[in-house]
Amino acid sequence: MITKRKMQLSILSASMTIVSTLIASNLQAMSLQDVYQLASQSDPLLQQAAMRFESSNENIIQAKAALRPTVNGQVKVDWKDSSNINSSNTKSYSINLSQPVYSPALGSAYNKVKIAQQQAKLQYQLSEQDLVLRTLNAYIAAMIAKSDLTTAQAQERAIQRRLERVNAEFEVGVIAITDVHEAQATYDNTKVNLIISQGQLDNSLEALQRLTGETIKQVDSLKSGYKTSPLKPGNTQHWIDQAIASNLTILTGKTSIKSSQEDIDIASAALKPSVDLQASHSRENNSLQGSRSDNQIALVLNMPLYNGGSLRSKVRQSMSAQQIEKSKQQDNIRSVTQTTRTLVRDIQTNVLAITARKQSIVSSKAALEAVSEGFKVGTRNIVDVLQSEQSLFSAENLYATARLNHIKMLFNLQFQLGKLDKSNIDELTRWMKTEK
Repeated sequence: MITKRKMQLSILSASMTIVSTLIASNLQAMSLQDVYQLASQSDPLLQQAAMRFESSNENIIQAKAALRPTVNGQVKVDWKDSSNINSSNTKSYSINLSQPVYSPALGSAYNKVKIAQQQAKLQYQLSEQDLVLRTLNAYIAAMIAKSDLTTAQAQERAIQRRLERVNAEFEVGVIAITDVHEAQATYDNTKVNLIISQGQLDNSLEALQRLTGETIKQVDSLKSGYKTSPLKPGNTQHWIDQAIASNLTILTGKTSIKSSQEDIDIASAALKPSVDLQASHSRENNSLQGSRSDNQIALVLNMPLYNGGSLRSKVRQSMSAQQIEKSKQQDNIRSVTQTTRTLVRDIQTNVLAITARKQSIVSSKAALEAVSEGFKVGTRNIVDVLQSEQSLFSAENLYATARLNHIKMLFNLQFQLGKLDKSNIDELTRWMKTEK
């Protein structure tokens, strides 16, 4: 029965090798740079931000138009026939001009749309940076899932070899059946982990497909020469000060407060007088009465006298809205401060952890060699060997994951600083390699 099981394992191993080779031949890795390029061309969120910015430019034109003269013309031709007078026809035209001379409301409205344009520009820049971050996070997630799958595959191969060896030794009576069962149970669990890891990788590749609109089958790997260094300077307050000064969410919040001030000015302007210049020229030609023309120029003073208290209510409402924006801005500052402080701490800690994890690989290899020798001479059992192998695989995978998480944290820090752009993608791509 054991011999039959051994044969099944050998056939399964050969089949998986063939399938893996066929799949690998059809895989085409897509670099981080390629993914970002595709995402920047098709990302709906970035396109929406671009359209909002373009729309804000039109608001500027419309606000300027409200400050300029308005000229309207009219041409009229009529014919009249009454029973007691002779019929007549009249031809006339008129031109009317209106120009705001003094209008606080229009001036504040123009300032508001200029601020809105600044907001739209900041929102577009924020969307650009957000796309870089989303692309990086999704790509790194796929790389981590790929690393997990690679580790699971290596574990499966190693434990399968160990199981075959245990079966062979059991057949000649060197070891007990319990060792065979232990090895078999470990192998079965490893197969489960392999299936789960493959599913996680497929899910992460689906996330990249959502970003790009393209089917992605494989991602690159991080080169071993990529250096994970601590932040310099190591002073956390240095990075917090930079974030508060240039974080795009905080800058957008500042423009929101300015915009709310213009809303207060617009509401207050409704209580103030305004002056318009009006001019008109008209000419009429009647078949019975002849021709006549009129010219008129006037300065018109508009003064609100009574409005039931609605205008002052709008002023108070605008002031309350400004307080809301100020409160939001305070929350933005606190959020950015907390996030930046946490990122700096995590980056510095993770660099130390990466060094420790690298050393743990060396220790785990030495431990596995020692346990394997003990198993050969009978001082260690198969469980000890399998646990040592698992520890080594885990150490290697944790080390790879920590290096990738370091990159994620660096990109997130650059996002908080408002300095994330395509150059970060280009620089990181140089440290990627395609595994064939």
